Amino acid sequence: MEESQFDVVVIGTGLLESITASALSKAGYKVAHIDQNSYYGAEEATLSLDELAQWIDKQQSSDTQNSRFKHAKRSDTVPKQSRQYAVCLQPSIIPSIGPMISSLVASGVAKYSGFRLLDCLTIYNKTGSIANVPSSKEDIFKSKEISLLDKRRLMRFLTFASGEFEGKQELEGKEDLPFPEFLSTGFSLNENICSVISYALAFCLSPDDATLPALKRLRHYLRSSGRYGPSPFLIGHYGGTGDIAQGFCRASAVSGGVYILGRDITGIAPISSDPNGFNYAITLSDFPDTISTRLVITSPSNSPLPVGVTPRQLSRTSAQVSNIHCMARGILILDRPLASPPQEPLSDFAETAGDVDENQTSPPLAIDTGILVFPPGSVQGGSSKHPVTVLVTGEGSLSTPKGKWIVYIGCPLSEDLEDSTTAEDVLKPYVDAILSLSTNPSSGPIDPLFSVSYLEYSPQELTNTTNESTYIIVPPPAIASLADICDELTVDAEATFKAAIQVLRQLSPRENDDDEYPPFWPPLPVEEEDNEW
Repeated sequence: MEESQFDVVVIGTGLLESITASALSKAGYKVAHIDQNSYYGAEEATLSLDELAQWIDKQQSSDTQNSRFKHAKRSDTVPKQSRQYAVCLQPSIIPSIGPMISSLVASGVAKYSGFRLLDCLTIYNKTGSIANVPSSKEDIFKSKEISLLDKRRLMRFLTFASGEFEGKQELEGKEDLPFPEFLSTGFSLNENICSVISYALAFCLSPDDATLPALKRLRHYLRSSGRYGPSPFLIGHYGGTGDIAQGFCRASAVSGGVYILGRDITGIAPISSDPNGFNYAITLSDFPDTISTRLVITSPSNSPLPVGVTPRQLSRTSAQVSNIHCMARGILILDRPLASPPQEPLSDFAETAGDVDENQTSPPLAIDTGILVFPPGSVQGGSSKHPVTVLVTGEGSLSTPKGKWIVYIGCPLSEDLEDSTTAEDVLKPYVDAILSLSTNPSSGPIDPLFSVSYLEYSPQELTNTTNESTYIIVPPPAIASLADICDELTVDAEATFKAAIQVLRQLSPRENDDDEYPPFWPPLPVEEEDNEW
């Protein structure tokens, strides 16, 4: 049946696959998008608490050596109002300038989703307090705890980092130097300021992160400030990443994409010598028709390879740190807010903090949507090698009922883990520290309503592949910082789109095809940005 014949079948509705499906549909190709789950987003999905509990239970039942998610654990009781929560399996923030924002605007998907600015970016001190991270020159200049000499050094570095530093004398021969070492030796910045820049501004995942990629990330974030407000970062409503993936699926459907959810793939069989140029026949459970397609695009985890098919494995276009292969993840549901620091930016990290008048303090404010960074070694019993990043979302992000908050915790792990090591063990020192940061300390630590923990591993790329295949496997997801996830997936989606176009033009040329690729999205007009740095 012609209704079951497609140019492309995309398997899995993760963000990368959803962007790719939307772009191919807009380019005029007939696309079928299949997911065995009954919801959009796949492993970046946004779930209610009941769905999250079911997802954890599924990971527990399939906790095998080859599973991407291991040692999953959750609280026994799911809180009330479960459906009013939007919990994302891949929490993220979005720089105000970059591939993700450009794709949201150019594709029209931005109108399907809502966004808000990140309220605050804070960093944890070994003394158990937190401090705001400066977001502007004004924040640095008004700080009473940074010496004039340190202010000059810090401003000199940030001016350097926001500019065209490639080829500059300060960077020559130091591109691969560990970033904290570059900051201390090249700009004479003290240890505390180096820590803030490395982990809360450049979002390094390790003290060994190379200088050049860290500087590029930092420049990206500095230039994002001021586009929509003081923060360089946006966060999506209704759970963020999963809702954005669903928005791209909707855009694909508007352009003719066909969606089939909640159906297992029971078979993918190669077709030989089909006169119409179809290469695969796909059968689904409880689905009457066999789907014929010229090209299959799938993630490594979505389905087994068809017998006799050698796939084309696309490589990642970028990855923040190559030696990070695992992330310990935790999710907490709270009914009391975490406290935002009332101090001046960096006050807790200044050498002259003892000169501050402790009587002149303002009451702590509640964090509705913010980030808290734990540098390496900042918590007793925690990691001395990697930072831990915490994302807090509340009612303002439309992801929780009033008076409730979701806390996402992520700790990168590069060392070999014992088989018995669990995410709960890794994250416990940080959970204890987080729960002590109440807006009302006299009431004691916060008691979570619900908690989840698991280890997430980055899949390995396949080795037996060919560039001539009509069965494309998208790049396996990399472990990246909160600020890099969406942009990296968008760049990988564009590479997948171009690979698909190349194959489709060879299989079934169209009259309007020319030598150039069709644009991923229509180009956006260049805006004049007021770059305060």
